[in-house]
Amino acid sequence: MATLPTQVRAGDIISSELMNAILQQLAALGTPETGGGSQVVPNVFGMFLADARNVILQPARQLAMGFVFDTGGASVDPGASANAHLIVLNQSPPADTRTQPNTPVNLVVSASSSGGGSTGNPAPTITRTETPSGTASTAFAVLAPMAIVGTNFSATASDNVVRFDGTVASSVANDPADPTRRLIVVVPSGIPGAPVNPGDPAKANVQLGVSTLGSAPVTTAITVNPPVANSPSITSVTPSTQFEKLNITIAGTNFTPTAQVLIRGVTATLVGTPTATSITATVPDFGDILPGPAGVPASVVVHIPSVGDATFGGTFKVKGA
Repeated sequence: MATLPTQVRAGDIISSELMNAILQQLAALGTPETGGGSQVVPNVFGMFLADARNVILQPARQLAMGFVFDTGGASVDPGASANAHLIVLNQSPPADTRTQPNTPVNLVVSASSSGGGSTGNPAPTITRTETPSGTASTAFAVLAPMAIVGTNFSATASDNVVRFDGTVASSVANDPADPTRRLIVVVPSGIPGAPVNPGDPAKANVQLGVSTLGSAPVTTAITVNPPVANSPSITSVTPSTQFEKLNITIAGTNFTPTAQVLIRGVTATLVGTPTATSITATVPDFGDILPGPAGVPASVVVHIPSVGDATFGGTFKVKGA
């Protein structure tokens, strides 16, 4: 396309190429009457409200935040933390529309649980509890990891609050393979009346409760067993991102030669015999992970038969081969 001049002088010849370039620019800009302009409206459909707000208000976009309503017609405060995880279902002007600077972008979001839009997350549910490796169970040892399976958990780990008879768990992580339906939690110490040392009697009917930001809690009953002597732990996984069919090294404590490694719930082949502090494992070929620059978050669990599981609390990603 021809370069547009900054000014035209008397006697200049306007070529057809230059005229076509001018017409293309005019068509792209549009007019105020047709809703055209210099700013392109971003597509925020399906985003969390907090993320959509950040995208709209990027200084380079020169757009404004408009009205936000939920599907029940209630006004929603887009800056309130309780509404951060509402989902954008519609927007006006539509995505990719050209508009004038400072045009407000109005949104319709998923319904909040109160009429004023003060909360936005549906209450979670608990369908079962299990070991991190996937074996159904309702009894878990103090300081051991467990998995809570359900629905409507927040994909942001810090927004999920897990309590054991009122004692808040300090270690709560989303299962990377299913972040809103499976939480990995370490049973905390200090639960009232719960065992403290190996050999202490178990405590039954402990109320396990889960709530998310702005939601009502949901509970189920479990049994808390005494801590297991010499239970395993994972301190690191290297490299932090690895291709399928290549090896990783898991560092930790209290590993045994009979240890097993599960990556994304799939048993990995071990390289050599595990030591007390190190295991080398080959990342399985998952088939559903496509080649690309970004890895897919994956859980890493070390299972020690007759002892228990250790779940990696950091981030490990698998790249497609």
